[in-house]
Amino acid sequence: MRGLFLAAGLAAVVALAGGFAAADDKTYDLRGPAPTKGQVFVSKMTLKIKDADTTLKLMGMNLKLKMTMNVTGEEEQKVLAVDGRNVTKSQSKIVKERAEITTDFGGMNQAMTQPTELEGEIVISERVGDKWKHSLVDTKPTDKQKKELDNRNGIENEDELYPAEKVKVGHTWKVEAKALTKLFGNSFTDIKGELAQKFAKVETVEGEECAVVESEGSVKGKMKDDDGMPTLDVEMELKVRSWRSIKTGVELKGTFEGKIKLAGKQKIDDAPVDITLAGPLSGESSTRLK
Repeated sequence: MRGLFLAAGLAAVVALAGGFAAADDKTYDLRGPAPTKGQVFVSKMTLKIKDADTTLKLMGMNLKLKMTMNVTGEEEQKVLAVDGRNVTKSQSKIVKERAEITTDFGGMNQAMTQPTELEGEIVISERVGDKWKHSLVDTKPTDKQKKELDNRNGIENEDELYPAEKVKVGHTWKVEAKALTKLFGNSFTDIKGELAQKFAKVETVEGEECAVVESEGSVKGKMKDDDGMPTLDVEMELKVRSWRSIKTGVELKGTFEGKIKLAGKQKIDDAPVDITLAGPLSGESSTRLK
């Protein structure tokens, strides 16, 4: 009997090994299908900078403090028009978009919650040439809203972030700065650097087969102030993991962590301030087709 069990066990091992070999030979399209008119994406995002060492220089004073920032967003985007693999017009309902900021100055804590000027609004985005033009539904934007609209993107084509051909699990590639621009939107300029990416494995998320893509690298750039001027130097070290639905190409889940450094000029209550900030960065996101 023991011999029969051993033979059966070896047969199972051989069968499993064959299965793994077959899986290794399987290739996957990481870009996924083209977007279609009428698709609706519901996305949520959190970003946290914790206990960042911060220095503010204003009116001849240097203020050193710890700053923690929690940014949360929830958005519903609808595809209104498509040209090939590019969305050319979309509608975004901004359900939630705000920052919770806590500062520790010599043991004195202060907290505030600051929604953006666009929270609760519905935005129509239309591609004009290689840029996006934005407007609000049923209302005229205020001056502050116009500035925030200028920093937005519509639904971008992410093909440059992934291989054009089908690839096997274990495939590696690099993403240059040109492609990274789409990750950060119009609030960043002069982006330099690259991410090393790897198709790590296949996992099931919410019943869908997903490609797990791991990314790591350093990125530098300029971040715009409230007036749209690139006044802040930004450096980030990032480790990113995403779960992309093989069927739809939608990133169902994403996580990231790393470090961020900021240095430059910003306005606080319309007063110019020199600011430096350095601390750990983390966050997560999720998207589903409605």
